Amino acid sequence: MANFILNVKTLTPLHIGSGDELRQGFDFIVKNGRTYRLDVDAILAAKGDRMTPSRAGSYPRPDELLTSNDLSNPAFFRYSLAGSPRSGQADARLKACIKDVYDCAYIPGSSLKGAFRTALAWSGWKEVNPRLERGAIGRKPKDAAQPLERELFGPNPNHDLLRALQVGDCIGSQKPGDRLRVVNAQVLTMRRAGSPVELEAISGDTEFSGVLRIDDTLFSPLAEHKLHFSKRRHWLDELTARVQRHSQARIGKLIAWFERAEGAEDVAKFYRRLAEPVLAPNQALLQLGWGTGWDGTTFGTHLQTDIHLFEVLVRDFRLHKANRQSPPRRAGDPFPRSKRVAMKVKEGRAAPAAPFGWVVLEINPA
Repeated sequence: MANFILNVKTLTPLHIGSGDELRQGFDFIVKNGRTYRLDVDAILAAKGDRMTPSRAGSYPRPDELLTSNDLSNPAFFRYSLAGSPRSGQADARLKACIKDVYDCAYIPGSSLKGAFRTALAWSGWKEVNPRLERGAIGRKPKDAAQPLERELFGPNPNHDLLRALQVGDCIGSQKPGDRLRVVNAQVLTMRRAGSPVELEAISGDTEFSGVLRIDDTLFSPLAEHKLHFSKRRHWLDELTARVQRHSQARIGKLIAWFERAEGAEDVAKFYRRLAEPVLAPNQALLQLGWGTGWDGTTFGTHLQTDIHLFEVLVRDFRLHKANRQSPPRRAGDPFPRSKRVAMKVKEGRAAPAAPFGWVVLEINPA
């Protein structure tokens, strides 16, 4: 094995969802501008005798079991976060960030490896020159990319180049809820913002570290007879450079998009700074998690080289969702038409503040 230390530093809020949706009054409460995650087990253990139904047959919410004195007792709370959801209503929703069993945020190795796979596919496209036509793309959204991925990485999971790349989880602070905050997000188009979405997100300027390994045995002469990986070994040797090339290509297009979007000057300014990074050869910019967007999780611009084929894909996979506020799509219209952004209050109004999920990646020999 070739072993490496993988360091990740967040630049903007990062949300990698756990799949859970937290509910105000049931899973969290808001107090003095902070959000407190309830320890429901501890509350029920101490207050379970009060769990009696009303005449209507409804039971009290966990927060209704707490007295004013209980609100200052840390035993009833798992962790607390800076910020609070916009809605103060009971049952307001908050998307949970992935955490370990101790409520500490981390970056899953699977999320990193997926982002690496996208960047390697994009950067290696012209070397492999896969056949791009409608028949080379699957019919079901879940596996649409598989025919092209087989050309790029190998014919099946046992013969896939990224078998050789092992990416561990990246661990940060071991304090429950540390460096997490509540972030208000919205889907932004050129002219308007959609409904707010509340998230737990890792704050910018947060550091994580983990381990990355390359299995050299899969490139040995004996393995080469079966796997045929050696001609693409340089993809892994050039991982940071290829990730950076993919990110820079995306950043150029994102600058242009946000410069045209109404009220998104701060986001455009961020991307202009990102376009001129001062990075070491072992570093790269990368976007992860929720908010990455279509261009960051697919073959991106390569699928758009044939305008007519791309319009067929937009239609077949219903990538363009028409609504009353937007005109019908025409061939050649910009795609995608929306982005997810973190919001802030500016001059009394919510305004786009930053994109989600940008990190600096650093890979060093162990």
